[in-house]
Amino acid sequence: MDTKSREFSLFCLIVDFGKGSKMVKEAKRLGATGGTIFLGKGSVSSHMLDLLGFSEIRKEVLVIVISRELEDNLYQGLNKKFSLEKPHRGIAFSMPLKYCFGMRKMQGHTRSDKQGVNKVEHEAIFTIVDKGLSEQVLDAAKKAGATGGTVIHGRGSGTQEKAILFNIEIEPEKEIVLILAPVEDARTIVDSIKERLSIEEPGKGIIFALDVNRTLGLYKA
Repeated sequence: MDTKSREFSLFCLIVDFGKGSKMVKEAKRLGATGGTIFLGKGSVSSHMLDLLGFSEIRKEVLVIVISRELEDNLYQGLNKKFSLEKPHRGIAFSMPLKYCFGMRKMQGHTRSDKQGVNKVEHEAIFTIVDKGLSEQVLDAAKKAGATGGTVIHGRGSGTQEKAILFNIEIEPEKEIVLILAPVEDARTIVDSIKERLSIEEPGKGIIFALDVNRTLGLYKA
């Protein structure tokens, strides 16, 4: 039995609503074992779209755990099928995983090299806040240079014990804002969000950033 530790990546796709299932089907054909689809909404920085009321677009966010050696095949195959290198076709990016359990006894670990569009390195910035605050997060991010982001809806469970004791609302709804930014801009964006939302105060939210080792579909408007 091969006991060698393998490297894994979290492969992510952000596409328009309704395209997620097709992407998963093609990814499985290319060698992936499956994926998970989350519903979200995208925000683009276009004044004309804002005027027309189309600044928010329904999105699907796909997350797929893959072995690192499958990355090239997945990027190339999905790009060939869905033309992700063209504007508005979708965004793909992948992040190294430190550990991976539950997939045929294989474990992943990090690797330091990163690749990006035109050798540009990116970070994925995640901000988790209470429902209704995502617009403030996006506004702060855009003022710091971000071109947009994707909002994913979720629920928190950290306040469940207090809810039982003090009869307050349990598991409040959350919004997760995902922003891809060049590494040289990421800290400025994080600081802008942190100050706008007072993140360092208890219960205000959480921000964390992860290295992105490869991207496809990002472009400057």
